Amino acid sequence: MKIRYVPGRSIIHRLNPLTKLAVLAIFSFATFMFDSIELQLACLLLLVVIAAMTRSPAPFSVLFSRFMLSFTVLLFAIQVLFNPGGTIYFSIPLWLLSIDVTELGITIGLVVVLRFASIIFASAIFVLTTDPGELAYALIKAGVPYRFGFMLVTALRFIPVFEAEAGTVRQAQLTRGLDVEGGGLGAVFRSAKYTLQPLIVSALSKVDVLAVSMEGRAFGYRPHRTFIRTSRFGALDATIILLSVGIFLLLLINRFTGWMPLPDISIYNN
Repeated sequence: MKIRYVPGRSIIHRLNPLTKLAVLAIFSFATFMFDSIELQLACLLLLVVIAAMTRSPAPFSVLFSRFMLSFTVLLFAIQVLFNPGGTIYFSIPLWLLSIDVTELGITIGLVVVLRFASIIFASAIFVLTTDPGELAYALIKAGVPYRFGFMLVTALRFIPVFEAEAGTVRQAQLTRGLDVEGGGLGAVFRSAKYTLQPLIVSALSKVDVLAVSMEGRAFGYRPHRTFIRTSRFGALDATIILLSVGIFLLLLINRFTGWMPLPDISIYNN
């Protein structure tokens, strides 16, 4: 499952990268502020609406991918297994013991699965709608040293290059009769042995060329740098951040004061 930037002209694409990064961080922390199935489901439905606004099927392909579906089922089963309590719905007999499927286990399982899906889905929307270069430039404009920003951009730019290099190496191995596509640990070790060395040599050669090119352009000579493209921070960005911070503060206050009654997992322990 590959998640990478998909160009677009939706309102989500046009937001400042720092706005989307801040909202993603606030949203991720906020999902841990409550243990309500209803609110977790509401968060996931809100993300579905936001994903629809991107006018791209890519976020939904991440949400309904084989990895997500299989991992959420496994996560739900683990929570049901290790959180017994409340009403017992039925038991699953095994060889030495039986597993009781209880109200508490199902409740905790649903909360954890919805929280996990929401965070992964929100992260996918952020990655799919945010140009890595613009994100790095926005971080630099916000005060991050431009050397670190260039390091981020370079790392992201080299990912597809090394993926292509790895594909070329595998095709060369198959042409020479090396079986690295089979199952088992042996195939994994063979693939690492015959793939890592050519990739490391290729990476070192590219890094050497990049270093010479940077030196030729006097990279790092000035304490500050100029930009061809700039990301604007508009009224919509400020409104979204203020609204997100306000909702997060309300949830934080409610977490310690309980002024707004919400369904909680603890009630199923009684």
